[in-house]
Amino acid sequence: MTAAPPTRTGRPARSASASRAGRLVRAVSTALLLPALVAGLVSGCVPASGSEAACDWMRKAADGAPPGEEGHTVILVDVSSSVRGSAPTSGGVDHAAAVTQHVGRWLDGVGTVSVAAFDGDAHDLRWVARSWAAKPGGSGNEENRRRRAGAVPRCVALAVAEAQTMVPGRGGSDVLGAVREASAALAGTKGTRRLVVLTDGLPTTGCADLRDSGFEGKLETDAIVQRCRADKEVTPETLASVETVLVGLGRTARDEPQASPAQSEWLGGLWQRLCAAAHPKPAHAADCALTTAAAARPLGEKESPRRPRDPAVTFPQRTYKQAGARAFFDPNSSVLLPRALPRLTRVAVELRGLDGVRVRVLGYVDPRGGPANNRKLSQARADAVKSELERLGVRNVTAVGKGVPDGCPGTGGDLGREQKLQCDRRVDIVVVR
Repeated sequence: MTAAPPTRTGRPARSASASRAGRLVRAVSTALLLPALVAGLVSGCVPASGSEAACDWMRKAADGAPPGEEGHTVILVDVSSSVRGSAPTSGGVDHAAAVTQHVGRWLDGVGTVSVAAFDGDAHDLRWVARSWAAKPGGSGNEENRRRRAGAVPRCVALAVAEAQTMVPGRGGSDVLGAVREASAALAGTKGTRRLVVLTDGLPTTGCADLRDSGFEGKLETDAIVQRCRADKEVTPETLASVETVLVGLGRTARDEPQASPAQSEWLGGLWQRLCAAAHPKPAHAADCALTTAAAARPLGEKESPRRPRDPAVTFPQRTYKQAGARAFFDPNSSVLLPRALPRLTRVAVELRGLDGVRVRVLGYVDPRGGPANNRKLSQARADAVKSELERLGVRNVTAVGKGVPDGCPGTGGDLGREQKLQCDRRVDIVVVR
């Protein structure tokens, strides 16, 4: 098979089969990754004299034919610290369970498979397996073909295991960017085109940046999808005719912020909407599937070297919404009114009773001022509330001026003009874990 095109970074393709297979075996044996898979591999398909060649036939069998001639599956592995942990002792998310349980379905009807790791730089997909054969060819005896076919899931699992050990070159996670890059890799495929993304679904860049997300409500979901469409980060052509599976949404490393079930459900809904927007209408159920099989467990030092810490994505624990800034401020003013103090005192008493949390004060304004004034006024109002909470004994408080909000949470959008303006010029106090 002709070699697959290089990545945009221009990195040379890895071509030495012994080196590739050796890295796969070492990544598993030294880090104790997927011990059951390794045991099966040794007992079922590895020649006694040459275990390094166990999966090498998959790459060799692809030589001489165009990639994806009989269908192609691309598996993307998120290696950001929110998924894998930032320290060697982190409890990272291990996708072994998902791979072993579902890989047969992911490879159904395809002739080749690729595996790549990604982080905050979507253009730097690091291919562990590129257009490997997903099924044995017609040469050789029936016993060899049977053994090779049985080895495919194990070999793909080993490739995913190697991808999981990669250290990000850049912090954060650009999920949508990685999806676009993988879509480009699938563009020349004939037959079934399938994309599997192993990720917590917490991007920290681009239109779907979730660092300031409330993780609740249809209005926020709608606003994110609309922004991604407007920015052309998602178009109906992005995943046209690509079956897409998202695995592990909301599952983060043990030492990272943890989503509640409701927040994970909201996150799943957001990605189904983004995935549907990346398919031509109407998107079918098979186009965008979610799978939750993923486990967090302690990782050995060699398996999980220290990684760049991601920009923080935090899950709000509670939001105190003050809809109507006239209760706190006069128009165009950032000076707290006396009538705001009883409400803030009650909030402060509650916050002081919560251990180990951080508090974010988010200031908003209505759209009638200019952009510069909106940002300045919203920041000043957030700072004023922050100062009062700190005076009342609340710790770990930060203030962010958000300007004009995207919507009014909890109202369904059915508001009159004055009600909408009142909701826009508000201050939200958000408690995060």
